[in-house]
Amino acid sequence: GWFEAFEENKATIFYGLHGGAEWTGAATDPRNGRLYVSANELPWVITLFRPVEIRRDPNLPPSRGQQVYEERCLECHGNNLQGNGMAPPLHGLERRMKDDEVRELLKAGKNLMPAAEGLNEEDADALLDYIYLREAGMEVIQPEDSGKLNYLFNGYHKLLDQDGYPGSKAPWGTLNCINLNTGKIEWKVPLGYYPELTLDGLYDTGAENFGGAMVTAGGLVFCAGTPDNLIRAFDADTGEELWEHELPFGGYAPPATYEVDGKQYVVIAATGGGKLGTEQGDAWVAFALPG
Repeated sequence: GWFEAFEENKATIFYGLHGGAEWTGAATDPRNGRLYVSANELPWVITLFRPVEIRRDPNLPPSRGQQVYEERCLECHGNNLQGNGMAPPLHGLERRMKDDEVRELLKAGKNLMPAAEGLNEEDADALLDYIYLREAGMEVIQPEDSGKLNYLFNGYHKLLDQDGYPGSKAPWGTLNCINLNTGKIEWKVPLGYYPELTLDGLYDTGAENFGGAMVTAGGLVFCAGTPDNLIRAFDADTGEELWEHELPFGGYAPPATYEVDGKQYVVIAATGGGKLGTEQGDAWVAFALPG
């Protein structure tokens, strides 16, 4: 059901954690009351659990692991490892990641988490001992013994198949035209593809995207933000794809349009943006009709 409660220690499939249709905003055409918005249709796995409680002698000085955590992790992951906003809780991290996986994450970073530059092996060991509750002097109180009903969740995990693609029926990314006068979707088309899947002839899967659309008075909708690094133009009335061009890096922001000396241009920031595992760079790319 829409509002069915999560069940403790049971995985629940949930949609929309990467923004669904609201991450990148939308474009509107006030002349006809249409809204154009890119969307992600991806499943996530959420598990609710009761965390353990930690007690430590307040007279003891902060451990090295606690100091590293407060210096590097606390701002995002909050006090007591309980998470903050989009940064997931680190309580219960042992339920989903092994030591070596965390070490690799600290070295390389991932998505919104930057690499922990300058973190030496000794401090990494101390940080892991603190997060995994292995430090000397820590008293771990199990949830059934604490008398509290606190709940946390296991973080943000996509449901993926054995090849790393979304574990749901395609399309996984779409561009949509919504009639704001009726509230109905006028058209929906797949947005983007995964280059390696095209080798099997799969072009209409859509793809996870972080771009956003822009609509022009001439009846074109421009949109990028897909892992194929393409910017596309669509017919604003039908959704038919009319044009595409490869960018040097992913265009993970809405395009913009402007006019100079009577000539119209479309420009997009192409940086890769740390999204979707694509190559990062730094470019502005502008387009105009010939003549």
